[in-house]
Amino acid sequence: MKQEIVLHPLLDNSSKRRSLNGNTSRPWFRRVLLSGIGSAFCLIILTILLALPITVLIIGIYYHDRRYCPVEPRITLFLIVHGSVSLGWIVLTFISIVLIIKAARQRSITATIPAIILYAILCLIMIFSFGWVIIGSIWTLSVHGRVVYEYDTNIYYYPFYYCHSSLYEFTFVYLFLCYVFIAIQCCYQCCTNPFVSEQQT
Repeated sequence: MKQEIVLHPLLDNSSKRRSLNGNTSRPWFRRVLLSGIGSAFCLIILTILLALPITVLIIGIYYHDRRYCPVEPRITLFLIVHGSVSLGWIVLTFISIVLIIKAARQRSITATIPAIILYAILCLIMIFSFGWVIIGSIWTLSVHGRVVYEYDTNIYYYPFYYCHSSLYEFTFVYLFLCYVFIAIQCCYQCCTNPFVSEQQT
């Protein structure tokens, strides 16, 4: 009877530890793991989307001369900055997804600290990106009604309203895609935030 009394609390303590691990840490890590699995699909999408900021950078650098768009020369500045920021955002997202998957495998809270820091940086980049898209929209749409695509040296006011058709039309379409992507990304972050703890029932 004494042995049973001595061993019973040990069994109770070990079962309590298991139940605590099962009730507190597993749902949290399960959410991280599900986010990592869902992020595997996101990796494929990001790989495809990687071509877009590279294209934006190429077009912005190629047309980064006032003679290509004197009506609003800051359009190329918008493309260069936003392309660079988007490229950095994709790279950091790759790294954060890898860290989330690694944290889910290790089941360690300390392993998630770098992922949390990167997640905060990504949120700041998204805020800056959204603000920069608004600035680019103002620069692009403010001249939409008076921009011309054909340069005619015989008419004196044409140089002031000229903008290369490839540059302006690409920027116009790119802005639309930016708003769509920002909306999708906001919905994705709200639905799959791995750092939001589940409510205990």
